Amino acid sequence: MSFNYTALQSSAGLLLKKFGRQLTFTRATDGAYNPNTGTASPTTATYVKYGCVFDYSAQEIALDNIEVGDRRVFAEGHTYKVGDKVSLDSQSYRVVAVSNIQPAGTVVACNLQVRK
Repeated sequence: MSFNYTALQSSAGLLLKKFGRQLTFTRATDGAYNPNTGTASPTTATYVKYGCVFDYSAQEIALDNIEVGDRRVFAEGHTYKVGDKVSLDSQSYRVVAVSNIQPAGTVVACNLQVRK
């Protein structure tokens, strides 16, 4: 008998909406190739998710992959990608690492490392 993680995913989303804040993410992708100009026009898509924002501790910053100024975003489950941008306190941050909390293939929530 397996556990149904969909209910847990829903609960996590509700808690993040209640205690977190609304975040706007932007993803840039290459658009259609134009043979006349020889370039592809970039397109952007925005999406809104809820999450909580935290600073890293001095001990975590001492690690190799975390820089001073990086922030941690604990966000509701979604397919985030490295390179997505998020606006935090009127500043743009880029997602540099994504760690899904994903038991049995259900993305319950995500830890995002973001950098200016």
